[in-house]
Amino acid sequence: MSLSPVAVIGMHRSGTSCLAGCLEDLGLSLGDVVTSAPHNKKGNRENPRFWPVHDAVLARVGASWDNPPSEPVAWTAQERADLKAVLADYDPLPRPWGVKDPRATVLLDGWLEVLPDLRLIGSIRHPVAVAGSLTARNGYEQSRGFAIWAGYNRALLRWRDLVAFDVVDFDAPDYEARVRDAAQRLGLDAARPMPFRDAELNHQKAGGETPAEVADLWMRLSEIAR
Repeated sequence: MSLSPVAVIGMHRSGTSCLAGCLEDLGLSLGDVVTSAPHNKKGNRENPRFWPVHDAVLARVGASWDNPPSEPVAWTAQERADLKAVLADYDPLPRPWGVKDPRATVLLDGWLEVLPDLRLIGSIRHPVAVAGSLTARNGYEQSRGFAIWAGYNRALLRWRDLVAFDVVDFDAPDYEARVRDAAQRLGLDAARPMPFRDAELNHQKAGGETPAEVADLWMRLSEIAR
């Protein structure tokens, strides 16, 4: 079983923090991550040192976390060196270790140049719930939330067409079983307790019809989730 590193990818507010935290319960080493935040009681499970690296790459191509690039992004040699400098912190960690920052979803070309053996696992969530979460946290109009959601999830699908990896629906009724199955395929201990997930922290529920502008994309994502 491979012990190569793992990246948790997916749109912001789409359960990536929950998935990373659950995988950490099952043995994935996350290193020095945020464990508490105003809009995420248990923390986003991200290493803040990745944020400026990703933000600089996005800014160079005229993008940002809430205006994701529509095409793959080629990294410069300096940007790859900056990423390697942060990844050096992970050398002492038990394997497999993992990372999570939604920005990586739209910047994976650089990551895979630096870590060709990087494995992926994705988290998806209904666009209505994500847009509602962005409205509550950032004050964004629903249409803007849908546009950001679509940008990230198109990137996720693009990679899913190229590389086989599990995609977990955050709101699936059998979420825990799906995470454990995926964890086993990642070489983690799927039988461990998994206390990180807390249904009471899910404040946005998906309901009603999927908006037309994102319906086809959500259908495709639903088809690959397991």
